[in-house]
Amino acid sequence: MERLSKPDPGASERDVIRYLTQACSDVTIHDPRNGFFSHFMDQIDEQVSSDFINKFGKLKTDEDRVVYLWSVKPVHTLKVQSFYKEKSNEVSEERRSAGNKAFQAKKNQEAVMLYSMAVMMADHEDGDSLALGYANRSAVFYHMGKLELCLQDVDQALQAGYPDKLLFKVLDRRGQCLMKLGQFSQALQAFTQSLESLAKADLDEKKLATWKKDLAKKIEMCQGKPDAEKQSAETASSGSLLHEGPSAVLPNASAAVSLESSAEAGRYVVVNRDVPAGKILMAEKPYSAVLKLEVGGTHCTHCFHQLLNKAAVPCRWCAGVAFCGPRCRDLALATYHRWECKFFNLLRGSGMSLNCYLALRIITQHGLHFFKKLRHRLQEPPQLPSAASPHRPNDYLSVYHLVGLEEHRTPSDHFKRTLMSIFLLKVLQRAHFFGKWDEDAIKPDADLSEDELLIGSLLLRHLQLLQFNAHELSGMAFGDTKENFKKTKSVFLGLAVYPTVSFSNHSCYPAVGRYFDGNKMVIVNLRPLKAGEVLYENYGPVFTHNPLLERQRKLMSRYWFKCQCTACREDWPTYDSMPDRRTVKCTTCGSGLPQRSHKQSHVKCPECGSSTNVVAALKEVEEAQKYYVSGCKNLDEGKREEAIASFCQYTDLITQYLAPPFRELHLAVQSLRLLVAARGTIHTVSPVNK
Repeated sequence: MERLSKPDPGASERDVIRYLTQACSDVTIHDPRNGFFSHFMDQIDEQVSSDFINKFGKLKTDEDRVVYLWSVKPVHTLKVQSFYKEKSNEVSEERRSAGNKAFQAKKNQEAVMLYSMAVMMADHEDGDSLALGYANRSAVFYHMGKLELCLQDVDQALQAGYPDKLLFKVLDRRGQCLMKLGQFSQALQAFTQSLESLAKADLDEKKLATWKKDLAKKIEMCQGKPDAEKQSAETASSGSLLHEGPSAVLPNASAAVSLESSAEAGRYVVVNRDVPAGKILMAEKPYSAVLKLEVGGTHCTHCFHQLLNKAAVPCRWCAGVAFCGPRCRDLALATYHRWECKFFNLLRGSGMSLNCYLALRIITQHGLHFFKKLRHRLQEPPQLPSAASPHRPNDYLSVYHLVGLEEHRTPSDHFKRTLMSIFLLKVLQRAHFFGKWDEDAIKPDADLSEDELLIGSLLLRHLQLLQFNAHELSGMAFGDTKENFKKTKSVFLGLAVYPTVSFSNHSCYPAVGRYFDGNKMVIVNLRPLKAGEVLYENYGPVFTHNPLLERQRKLMSRYWFKCQCTACREDWPTYDSMPDRRTVKCTTCGSGLPQRSHKQSHVKCPECGSSTNVVAALKEVEEAQKYYVSGCKNLDEGKREEAIASFCQYTDLITQYLAPPFRELHLAVQSLRLLVAARGTIHTVSPVNK
């Protein structure tokens, strides 16, 4: 395979881009410095000829690539077997014992953490460790006043087979929670059950009499009392309501958004009416998402919410992942995690990228039968969504037809991605995804079945399209207090694919910002948009922070296109070199006007010839300054929504009269970006105990 050396300082721009492109492409497959896959790939590379690679490069379909590489004997020398973090009741009991000490010392948060570790490590099939861990954690939650979490843990302890002789304790705790919540009928039932369970309790006569008396008193307190009205669960957050309702064509986008297509830009989104700043234009759950490995112990594997204020629950089989509650756990175990669970550490040890996890997750979240039924539809050409045939973001084809630039890939790139696809395919074989796998009876290099070839080729397609269409999924963390928006940072949590958001093209002067509610992405425009204007997002480099050459190199090497946005065409300066100059817009065509002389009140536009009252425009700009000052003041005081409203008013007014770049405008937009991001799931790092 072709391996490019790092170019010398005097190398041509073409050589620099070639090197960066290969480097960027490789890291979307695997970590070149860590994991066994890199070493395995080098071994295979040594055993195939350049002639083989050339022939491989001429193959036209993903199916042909998988079959051709599968025929190479050395590919099957890699030992693929289950490798995962196993349960241990011994470790669980150690953590529970440490949790008991922390609880006795009134270190509640530390106790919750230790009991959670006990729950994660407890064997679900052997012993009482799991039930005891849940019960002990429920006691801490009760003392912390987290009644709903306490009730959840009591339920989990009972489902895990909490010992009969101790049942009265958790049933009493359930009753006390329900009584505090005003649910007296359910509390009465719990206290009654607790009283009945005393028959199995291992108590002396004195303690038994005390418990009976206490429970009888609680039962009497609940009798005849009406239940408090339960608070209804929150429906859609007011912050995620689409501006002017959903589109009839793009259901995860605003009615103000339309889809267009051209040979140069492909499919892209525009606004079909004027939209003031600060409106929600897209809100989308991912088609598929994977959590970053490093945060697997602190965030829910399924919904990505932080576990800090949750009653975390484990996988039934492994100790390697955690969930925020039974619902997320059950959804994961019924779909993707059942296939991935016992190979989690093998996948991690391979050094494969998050793109590869996501390529695999798209398969495992559905199962084989889903793709077998879908096989005939894969040949259908993609259609531009319309009112008669709206976009279906939950349809697999909305992902399958995303751009993968297969025709522009080198033979070496195809080879590496196909080899990774084969590794993932072997994992699925041994996870019994295609039916029972008998290691002793089936040869590793046995011909692929029709189903195996289908899945192998889809894995390869995913690895190509995700390189350009996977989105980083993140949250916001505050450096000190929740009010200090100036000390925030983005927390990278994982990777996801959003079919509707993927229609957004790039600009170094983007129109939108985003925030995340769990793994749901919400898109907000940060500046006003005119009807017909493209709804640009940003793929990484922005003109205010990155100079032109740096941006062009990043985009060419990572996304394989030369950016032609206005900021690039006109080579706008970065913040550091941006002059504090105001360029007034032509009121007719919107072009920037030349600077006026001191005696001029009107300036003629060199583009359309019309005249604009520049003095009047600059007076409006001065008037708008009060909104900028108000936005900065609200930002400093931690008033997020007030600051957003002020900065939106400022950008709405300024963009009417001034043409970018204008330093103060971009500072306002950057403040808006930060404030909007802080609307989402907030991730704070708290001390263990206070």
